[in-house]
Amino acid sequence: MLTLDEVKEYLRLDTDAEDKYLNVLILLACEMCENYTRLTLPEELPDSYKQAMLVVIGYFFENRDGDKSGVPKVFYTLLLPYRKAAF
Repeated sequence: MLTLDEVKEYLRLDTDAEDKYLNVLILLACEMCENYTRLTLPEELPDSYKQAMLVVIGYFFENRDGDKSGVPKVFYTLLLPYRKAAF
């Protein structure tokens, strides 16, 4: 899982004012990855997973209305190689 420090570095945040919200976004990103790939998160995240999570966290940090229709397509592109086919 991503750490709070990794997320704050990606978003270029220097204060702790948004930490509580960022922790919620980290959980959201994990859930979205698991739902899309249909797999539990790997113990050690590949870089493409991390980047997908950072992209979606950045999106929801900037767009707090929660509209999932605007999630950047790159999120799905980065995770596509890991997606388990549904039967």
